[in-house]
Formats: sequence, C-alpha cells, structure tokens
Amino acid sequence: MKIRYTVPINRKIILDDSWEIPIQDGKLRVIEEDRYAKSLEITFENQPLDYAPQFRPPNTTNNMAMITGHDNLLLSVKRQLRNAAIFLECIHDIELNIDEIDAKYEGETPEEDAQITVKGISTGFKESVLPLSFSMITRALMAAEGQDAPALESTLTRSARKSLSSQEFINSFRYSFLLIEAVYGEGQFKTAGLKAVLKKSQEFRDIVDFAIKDRIPAKDDRTSDTAILLSKQPTVDVVIDHLVDKRGFYFHGNAKRKNAWRPDEQGAAESLAFLAIGISSGISMRAADPIFAPHLEKRHFEDAMHAGARIVFEVRYKFREPEEPFSREQQVNITVPGTKLTPQNSFAVAKYFLEQFEYNQPASHLIRAECTVQGTRQRVFDLTLHFLENEADNSASRTSD
Repeated sequence: MKIRYTVPINRKIILDDSWEIPIQDGKLRVIEEDRYAKSLEITFENQPLDYAPQFRPPNTTNNMAMITGHDNLLLSVKRQLRNAAIFLECIHDIELNIDEIDAKYEGETPEEDAQITVKGISTGFKESVLPLSFSMITRALMAAEGQDAPALESTLTRSARKSLSSQEFINSFRYSFLLIEAVYGEGQFKTAGLKAVLKKSQEFRDIVDFAIKDRIPAKDDRTSDTAILLSKQPTVDVVIDHLVDKRGFYFHGNAKRKNAWRPDEQGAAESLAFLAIGISSGISMRAADPIFAPHLEKRHFEDAMHAGARIVFEVRYKFREPEEPFSREQQVNITVPGTKLTPQNSFAVAKYFLEQFEYNQPASHLIRAECTVQGTRQRVFDLTLHFLENEADNSASRTSD
C-alpha cells in the first residue's frame, strides 16, 4: 500500500529550487502553485494495510458507525516535521500546518485497493462560523463615536483566542494573564502581593466565579494539575492562587530546572488556557459594556425604522380569565428592526410575547397564540396549550347547553 501525506504551508514561500529528498523510509517533495510553495508531500510505498483507516458499521453492541485507524507512521512523520519546523522558526517566520495533515491510502494492486475501505482522512481543526447579530455592528459603530475603544482588552484577548485555536496553550494562558495583571494587578508583581490584590477585587472575583461555573472543558487534558483542581469544584481564592502560581511557572522559565516547561508540551496547559480565556473574555466583555447602553438600543431601533428596516409581527391569541366560562381573543403587533425573517427574531418575538402576556395578565390562562408577518401573512409560530384548549372548549359547550 502507498501512503501519501500532504502538509499545508500557511505562509507564502518562494523557494530558489527544490527536488525530492528522503525522509525516514519515504520521499518528500514540495508542491508549488503559481511559483509559491503550497505544501509538502511525503510518500511511503510498500506499507502494511493495517495502517489504513477501517470503517466499522453499526452492530448489535454498538449502534454507531466508527472509523478506526492505526497509522503509527503518521505519528513519526509529525514528530520529525515538528522538530524540523522548530529549527526553521528560530531563523524564519515560517508556519507548517503539521496538525492538519491530509492522508491518502492507495492500493498498489487491485487486490490491495479492494481491501482499503477508507481511502483518505484529514486531521485538523475547522474554524466554526460566528453567528453575529447586525445590531452588534451598529452598536459598536455608535459606541466608537464618543469614546476610546478598549484596545488593551481587545488586543490581549484576541491574541489569547488566536493562540488557543492554534493549540498554543501556553501562549494563550500568558496573553490572558497579561490582561488579568494589567487590569486588576495594581502594579503588584510579587506572588503574595499579586494574589492579595486579585482576591480583594470583588469585580474580578465575580468574573473568576463565572469562568469556573461556565468553563469549557478541555478535550484532551484530564491529568494536568489545573484539570484535577477544577474537577474538585475549587473556591475562587484557590483558583486565583493557582493562576498566579502558574504565572510564575510559565512566565519565568528556566531551561536548567528539572521540571521546566517545554514548548512541545502544550497539552499540560490546555485546561489552564481554557480557564484563563474564560476570565479574559469576561474582562473584555465588561470593557465592551458601552455598546449595550440603553440610548444606543433606542438609536439602533430609530435608525432601522428610518431606513425602512422593519418587520411587524401580528400575534393573535386566545386566553381565558379566571372564573369566566368563555375565552377571549385579542391581537398584538410587535415591531422589530429587520428586513427578513430569521430564527433569531422569530424566537425573540415569541419570547417577548410570552413575557408580556405573563406580565400584563398574570392570572389569565393562555390557550393559543398564532403569529404571522404583517403584509405577507407568512406564518412565524403557532403555540397551543392543548389541555387548556380542551378545557376552554368543554366550558363553552357547557355554557351553550
């Protein structure tokens, strides 16, 4: 079997020349496109079929299909490429996407090809789509008119997120802690003093408490000191102590120490990075509070109405007052900024209607609510409480008798 690995090169590179070179028991060549080096291709021939991924269909004991693989060669290639990149990065700003290797498995005979159920597999990380409300853009533009933007918070949090997405967990933690220290550290740099001022700030304590409760669990880290600590539901004080201690460890490296951190041991800081990014995100969100000012919400609505960006939702609803044997029907119109129907504004209207009904008629029983878009009659939602609907129908029947 032939195995072919393709490793993307992130930065545009122009090589003066290139040719096929040996790597382990295979061959490496540079793939060029429009004069730029696009990727590295490593090919191995006469490899065992066991290295190819296998597809396992659902069975009686496991109702999920699975793809399993035992390509030990891939680990060896990644290790050599990562070490080679480290040498190059000492001199040049080059970036190989070693964690996003595309692997192809090709039979060298028709018999071999028939035995390979999965011909290729890609490893790596896909950036998720960001759902963003248009109002966030308008609010940000309006907030930027009258005051300085929180550049410190934005810059450090963005750097922490970028490092996190690249799995540079140590750097991500360091960027996050730089923000913590800059905003709440009060110039303290010694361990005891820094711990004391951080614990003294109720605002910072609230951010840490929320980050602990709402933290994103690390995918691959279950054994680091941070992961073990968080599994014990620690107090805010304990977490602050841990953060400052890890700052001392990761900011003041000493290559001669026996337990010194190593840049190739990023996994040990994964849980720490996720915890710290939760805290730095909380700090930056507080710094962005001006965009949620009530007067900007009012201006956003007025600007939308002036631009003709409005949708009127008509909600016809049926309800019954206590002690009344009959039901009532009413209609309310809800106007929101927008030019098209979306899941977000539809859900927001449904939520708003229910909240207003509960507030204005707390003792009444809602039976049914039907919502359409004014002008088009497009259906938005239908809400029926069947128990109350049947009860209302029975009451009406008894009244007519």
